Amino acid sequence: MIILKFIIKILILPVLAVIILGQWIALFLNSISSVIFGILSTLIWSLVLLCFLFGESTGAETMKMLIFAFVIFIIPHIGNWIIERIVIVRCILSDFLGS
Repeated sequence: MIILKFIIKILILPVLAVIILGQWIALFLNSISSVIFGILSTLIWSLVLLCFLFGESTGAETMKMLIFAFVIFIIPHIGNWIIERIVIVRCILSDFLGS
């Protein structure tokens, strides 16, 4: 049983390396996208409210565009949720390798 567990640990090492690399890449891309999408959603939100205040768009159009701005704003938060799940998997594998 000890030999089988050792073989499984050796097989898990490359998987753990790929998961760690994926986590780093995802963190980097999510950081950049959160800045870009935050600026973009703020710009859209501001323009939509100005269009509504100056009478260029109706209430229904304004709501559609505000929902679109919210969806753009929420994308990095979904990325954070996915990264958290990657970290959980990495911790589980690291605990198994440490045992």
